[in-house]
Amino acid sequence: MEGPNGENPHPEPSWLDRSNGAPRLAASRHRETGRCVFPRVPATSPAAPRYEPVTLSSHARLYSHTVIHPNPKTGQAPFALVYADFPEEVRVFGRLDLPEGERPSIGARLEAVIDESADGNARYVFVPAEEAVP
Repeated sequence: MEGPNGENPHPEPSWLDRSNGAPRLAASRHRETGRCVFPRVPATSPAAPRYEPVTLSSHARLYSHTVIHPNPKTGQAPFALVYADFPEEVRVFGRLDLPEGERPSIGARLEAVIDESADGNARYVFVPAEEAVP
């Protein structure tokens, strides 16, 4: 779907990297300290020359979580928000999609996946990953 001037009304988010096939989370690494930050520092930022782009691993470990219980009048089910630690030493905040009845567990292996809605918007979510994979 295009906007009135032919532009994409849903530009690619700065946190999304599709360069290596499967979509992954995009971060930046400080050139001097090696410290990663998420989301990726925009190219238009005055700080951009100090950072290099990094594509995060697809898997992380659950560091912390909370379960949100929306007002019953909304009809929304409870959902989990988490901090996930990636091997690139960056912590990312996001929503955790769990099967019905499951609870988050500290240290659990998570996978970052891209959820593309029918309206063209993309969002990242975490889902439980297979523990057998290193």
